[in-house]
Amino acid sequence: MDKLPPSEDGSIQQLLDEGYALYRRGPYLVMPVPYLDAAGDPRTGLMVDTLNLDADHRARTLPMNHQMYFIGDQPYDHEGRILFSGNGATASPLFDGKSSTFYWSWKPLDANGAKREYVSLHEKFTEYAAYVAGPAEAKHPKFNATPFVSIGERPAECPFPFDDMNSARANLSELDKRISEDAVAIIGAGGTGSYIFDLISKTRVKAIHLYDFDELDIHNAFRIPGATIREELGQPKVRVIEQRYAGWHNGVKAFEERLDATSENLLEGITFAFIAVDKIAARRNIVKLLLARDIPVVIVGMGLHHGNPGLTGLVDTTLLDAASSPAAIAEMIGDDLIDIPDEYQKNIQTVELNAFNAAMAVFMYKKYRGYYAGGHSTYQATFNISTMQLDRESS
Repeated sequence: MDKLPPSEDGSIQQLLDEGYALYRRGPYLVMPVPYLDAAGDPRTGLMVDTLNLDADHRARTLPMNHQMYFIGDQPYDHEGRILFSGNGATASPLFDGKSSTFYWSWKPLDANGAKREYVSLHEKFTEYAAYVAGPAEAKHPKFNATPFVSIGERPAECPFPFDDMNSARANLSELDKRISEDAVAIIGAGGTGSYIFDLISKTRVKAIHLYDFDELDIHNAFRIPGATIREELGQPKVRVIEQRYAGWHNGVKAFEERLDATSENLLEGITFAFIAVDKIAARRNIVKLLLARDIPVVIVGMGLHHGNPGLTGLVDTTLLDAASSPAAIAEMIGDDLIDIPDEYQKNIQTVELNAFNAAMAVFMYKKYRGYYAGGHSTYQATFNISTMQLDRESS
């Protein structure tokens, strides 16, 4: 749910205090109301009004106009007569893929019986609610306009310091739920790992745990998000990143730790992991530990060298889970990797390829969770620098 704004005259708080289920969706105020359908059965529809905000982001005392959107079927009174005489049929797109069915025009009457404008949001919503919900309340006493207080509450705490209007504007809220219960581990806070953190920090995952034991040096300061100041050099990478993103995502925890095969206690509660470390043995042990705990993992890496002319090489992203094929798992943690030297830290890395590798990793994670269509049959994607070709392997 988007956060309700304050109102100049207290109308919004008054509606909430009186038990109405009022919430916000983008530029709209929404109130669920019961109504009677053609058969006289109780249904629930949505009354929707456009917010009229002032320069201080408060809802103005006077509504935008006297009209009201409605999402639902045609309401009837207790005698089977059409309410609002069926006026204002429309199909205006509103929010979350929903469109209005009606845009009603209904004005209150003054002491002389003449129509007038509404004097507040409170009056507008209560007048409309009484007219729409009154027949349903009279015929079915258990259905009324004010028992839905819980609908107006946020289903979960937003991890950000302000509302996620990007998801709201793009109708991504339902997809966000597919990752909102994840506790994500990012193991390695170097060039690629720091960009993975940056991307994951802008998602609604429940928790982000960042692990690295190394310090920020001048050479890797050129390959992490944001501008480095002199005072950050020599500090632990995880603390630098933690400080840069302080207050942004409230689920972040930083660990100055070197993970290995004995680090099971540090992964308690983790539901998905990213590995961006340069030591083959450490990476192998951590992947084995994660898979043994049934934690899916994305492993990133690249191998670049000087060509003739320019740089050439590969950028690799691999996703494994407990159901991955033995061949795919062996490729990453097989016994034949034990004696392979650590070449990664000697290889060239560039910020754009670190960011690209991180983006592929997060994309693969979200695809695995169903955020993107197509399932998760692809477990490996390798980008060829020279040809700009992306090769894929499927399980």
